[in-house]
Amino acid sequence: MHRTELLLSSLGELIKTSRTLTMDQEALGKSTGMGRNTISAIENGLGANARHLFAVTEQLGLIDDFQTLVNDKLSATNNSLVSKSCKASEMIFRE
Repeated sequence: MHRTELLLSSLGELIKTSRTLTMDQEALGKSTGMGRNTISAIENGLGANARHLFAVTEQLGLIDDFQTLVNDKLSATNNSLVSKSCKASEMIFRE
């Protein structure tokens, strides 16, 4: 199984587990503007567009975890870019 399929499957399982605590697929679909079939597809790890996936995670209170991960990765990437930029500037200055 490719990593993408594994991630979709894992996210689907997390969404299903979280959803079953408070509502059925139809209720989640109504609250996110999607049909029950779309919710079922997401829970089964089938393709879903990002907007649908994030709408579902927001409704279930899971989106903050994703936002934290993205912010952490973005901060690390920006710090790395700044560090590389400073090193390049130092080398130019030395010449």
